[in-house]
Amino acid sequence: MRLRNLTAAIVLALTLGIAGCSREKQLLDTVPADAAMVMVLDADKLIGYMNGQAYGGTLSADAVIDRFLVRATERSRNELKTLLTSGAVNRHAMVGFSVRGDAPSVVASMAQGDFFYTFEINDVDKLVKELDAGSPTDISGYDAYLLEGAVMLVRDKQGWIAWGDPAVAVSRLDSQLDVASATAVSSVKGINEYLCDDDGFLRTAVSMAKTGEQGWVCVTTSVGDAGKKLEIDAEYLDQSGKKAYMDKYLEDIDLKMLHYTTPSDMFVMAVGIKHDTDWEGLVNYIQTIFPLDTQKRSAIALALPYLKRIDGTLLVAAGATSDERISRSDFSNDINFVVAVQVTKSQAKATLKDFAGFASLLGVPMIEKDGGYILQARGMTPVSLGIVDGSTIVIANRSLDQLGNDAAAKLMKGKSFGLRANVPNAVGESIYGGRGFRLEMELDGDFEADFSLNGSTAPIFEQLSEIVAAGTDERPDTGDADNAMGFTPIDTIR
Repeated sequence: MRLRNLTAAIVLALTLGIAGCSREKQLLDTVPADAAMVMVLDADKLIGYMNGQAYGGTLSADAVIDRFLVRATERSRNELKTLLTSGAVNRHAMVGFSVRGDAPSVVASMAQGDFFYTFEINDVDKLVKELDAGSPTDISGYDAYLLEGAVMLVRDKQGWIAWGDPAVAVSRLDSQLDVASATAVSSVKGINEYLCDDDGFLRTAVSMAKTGEQGWVCVTTSVGDAGKKLEIDAEYLDQSGKKAYMDKYLEDIDLKMLHYTTPSDMFVMAVGIKHDTDWEGLVNYIQTIFPLDTQKRSAIALALPYLKRIDGTLLVAAGATSDERISRSDFSNDINFVVAVQVTKSQAKATLKDFAGFASLLGVPMIEKDGGYILQARGMTPVSLGIVDGSTIVIANRSLDQLGNDAAAKLMKGKSFGLRANVPNAVGESIYGGRGFRLEMELDGDFEADFSLNGSTAPIFEQLSEIVAAGTDERPDTGDADNAMGFTPIDTIR
């Protein structure tokens, strides 16, 4: 009997898994393979994470989402909540995609192209009633419903949210569906499997075609640590659908550099850079991802000769001198720091002299001492500039004889890039008037990042929603909102 029950359970699990992926694939069949960006949102998971009470918080999911939408109009709030929470749509897989624009860079192409949001509809009449969308207009075989600032198009129990004139939106959507009918994103090796995966609540694939490569950067957003932190994982899939390293210009961090850090450092960042890095090629590649204006390109051109001298690890670390006296007006004296970079040994002295020359041009008073320099701007802690171990340029306003930061060293061991920031809540409020936070990033073939807020043990979405709603006295009416909205109360969804 137990064996029969176990077999039935396995078959049921496999059936649900296949059915879930099938529903996602059906939507992805309507997305063109040349889209600039494709994302799959699992709204079931997202709303579940917003239920702070399930993770030791005090706010319900309804209260959290209302705070996120506190500045929205009543109508748009109703529409957004309906699309995210209504049983009239399949919330497990909701797909958004950006049409590739004519701009030369990846980011500008995504921003320039039309964006569509599509989903499977379980009950059209129920969805229309909950949206209070009124009667439809037939446009080329679609039922078009006007929403606030948008239009919902419905055909064969599939819905699309688009923007702009409804007739123009239909024409643009039809052209994309024609492309998808020939080559859909579901046919792209590796990307279909990634987007159909069950990891995280949001999976995003960004095409790198504008860079001259046919790969995709895939970013997964999830929640960990019992609902208290956001986790972001990124990987690169090449045109064959296989994972490719994201750090080909980098090498492992030299952990000896972390001896310059202190246990109290609020910020530690290190990156290992290969001496033969093709900086011109890297800059050109970056320009195909992010558009750079003339000012930025000029700054990069000035920095290039010095970037080419790097031969090893670049380290930046900073901490508060004394928490109790931190103030925004006296920020420079309250933060102690070290910047250290390993350069080609034959270029070390010339690089040091160049850095000192820049400081002189800026009018910073300095004296030369023991083969290095001491900079002393008026009202600031003295900053030393010198060479350590023959090839490491160091700029610091503190002693280099430190205890190290074990947490940062543990994070960065065997990594080519690492960043650890841990800002206490009181420090954040004093320096920039905001919450303290913890952020960890690392790169070792793939990219990982974790983010959480300090000063509270509440779930991350509950805390973020309160930050969004801060500064306004407006609060949505939470009386009979669930019944008035006409859909299942969020906190009963399992």
